[in-house]
Amino acid sequence: MFNCHAHPGLYTKNALVCTASIDEISRLSPFPYRSLGSLPGYKTDMSIIENWAKTETFIGEVGVDKRFDNKERQFSILSDILSIAEKHHNIVIFHQVGWTEEFLNTVFSFNLCGFIVHSFSMSYEIYKEIGRHNGLVSLSPKAEKTKFFSTLRERGIIYPFLTETDTETGIEEREILKTWNDKLSSIFHIDMEKEVEDTFFSYISSCPLLGQK
Repeated sequence: MFNCHAHPGLYTKNALVCTASIDEISRLSPFPYRSLGSLPGYKTDMSIIENWAKTETFIGEVGVDKRFDNKERQFSILSDILSIAEKHHNIVIFHQVGWTEEFLNTVFSFNLCGFIVHSFSMSYEIYKEIGRHNGLVSLSPKAEKTKFFSTLRERGIIYPFLTETDTETGIEEREILKTWNDKLSSIFHIDMEKEVEDTFFSYISSCPLLGQK
C-alpha cells in the first residue's frame, strides 16, 4: 500500500514524502521516496532547490495559493522552480488553490518529465487536460466531497489517479489510507491499492530514479 502524498513522520518506504518548506530538508533523508518543496508563506532559496534537483527525482510540493498575497511573486517563484525541474528532469508535486487558469498555463508552458497535482479538486475537464499533458492527480479522502469525484462516481468509470492522505507518516496515516483505498475499491470495483501502485511506479519509471542521476 503506497501513499502518494504524505509528510515527514515515522519512517516508511511506502510513501512519497513531501515538504512545504526547504527548512524541512533534513527530515527527508531517511525516506527513499522524498520530495523537497517550497510553498507560499515559507522561505524560498533557489540554490537549495537546484542542488536538490540535481540528485533527486521529485520537487514539491510547490505551487500557488490565493490565500497568500503577492500573486505576481508566487508565479515568478513557480516559474523559476519549473525551469529547474525542466532542466534536471524532475517530477514536480503541485499544490494549487485558486488562479486555476494561470496556474495551468504556467505548468503546461514547461516541458516537464512528469507532474502530480495533489489533493486534486478541480473539474473533470481539467483532469482530462492534465492527463493530456502527461500529468497525474492524487486524491485524498477530502476529494469525496468534490464535484470531480461525483462525476467519476456517476459515470461508474475509473480513470488513472493516485491516492494520498496528506498527513504525517505513521500508524494513523496507514489506517486512513487503507480505509480510503477500500472505499474506492468498493465504488469502482477494482483493487485500488494495486491500481495506485501500478500507476505510480510505472509513471516514475520514465524519469531518473533516486540515486541514479
